[in-house]
Amino acid sequence: MGELGPFLSEEITVREVMTSPPIELAEESTADAAAQVMERFKISSVIVVGRGGPVGIVTKRDLIEKVMAKNRLPSDVKLKEIMSSPLVTIEPSASLEDAVRLMNRLGISRLVVSYKGNVQGVISLKDVLRITPDIIAVVKEQIRVRGGSPTKREPYMEGYCDSCGEWSDMLVRMEEQYLCEECRIELEKGRVEGA
Repeated sequence: MGELGPFLSEEITVREVMTSPPIELAEESTADAAAQVMERFKISSVIVVGRGGPVGIVTKRDLIEKVMAKNRLPSDVKLKEIMSSPLVTIEPSASLEDAVRLMNRLGISRLVVSYKGNVQGVISLKDVLRITPDIIAVVKEQIRVRGGSPTKREPYMEGYCDSCGEWSDMLVRMEEQYLCEECRIELEKGRVEGA
């Protein structure tokens, strides 16, 4: 068991954080129908379905950039014209960490949660941020109970990571080298697994 205790040693899964059930609209539906559904259910995306099942996703950003900014009439724009496709999916049993890494790597803010081809829900960065304060509170409490304090680190530096060679403005000196955030996480994971 690592320094952060049992809470963080048990992986938080996508299933525990996702928004479910997802709201779906047919690909022939219009942008104004999607906007009305988003407003009604207080959501920021809808899954677009075709004859064979889910085919894409439309977000509020799609409505703004592909309809409003182009001065198109929302009632004339079909969802199939503005959807993002193919869907980027993740399984409900995947870890929250894997979901965040995938979103970060692809530069997207939500994933469709799918199991055996069936859409189960959507996980967004907003869902992750909703639970982050609880995770931080648990970590702080575990540190306090153990009588420790978070390790003091040197200020961040800019440069190339000594491990992966990528540019970062968040380099920290660890074990005689300057590491980016991802390499520091990998180093810490290695320590925990090796303990």
